[in-house]
Amino acid sequence: MDVVQSTSPEITIAKKSFKKIPSVLLGSLVEEPEKRHAVPNHLLESKIYSELQRSKVAQAEPAVLHYGGYEVGKHHEQMLKLINISGDVINLHIIPPQTKYFQIKYNKTHRLVPGLSYAVTVDFCPDEWRYYYDCIRIHCQGEDTLVVPVHAYPAVNVVEFPSFINLSDVSVGKRNQEGEKEKGDPVD
Repeated sequence: MDVVQSTSPEITIAKKSFKKIPSVLLGSLVEEPEKRHAVPNHLLESKIYSELQRSKVAQAEPAVLHYGGYEVGKHHEQMLKLINISGDVINLHIIPPQTKYFQIKYNKTHRLVPGLSYAVTVDFCPDEWRYYYDCIRIHCQGEDTLVVPVHAYPAVNVVEFPSFINLSDVSVGKRNQEGEKEKGDPVD
């Protein structure tokens, strides 16, 4: 058996200075990628979504989602139930909202059996104090469609009224003296 001499593990590196290639030359060699156009959604463009709350085979609860009194920059969630009200097993196509402010999450692992529902979580995250609107479109079977409007508005969501208001007895044509102001008092 012959012994083979191993080569030395040393690697010799050429001591040449690499020149920086101007970016103008690189720009002419590299082609910029084209911006992709959005893929059209056939169900969104070819169907008319006009039924509110319920269609022939599906029902939405609640029929309209309202986000009132939101906080800017925070996520707000609501649940939407899509219920099969027909007597047959159906397959729903849920088309999400078109704006970036509303996002939906749901788990669709099977067709929808009569009486059961999908739970759809609708997440809203505003970036400024204004009115927002979008809708969730549901394509059922054939021409059967359903739309769920989603509104968000900058208003106080909690209305605080006292649980009891005491209006004391006052004769007809008379005034209650407790709440009246004196003539010299400034007007609020």
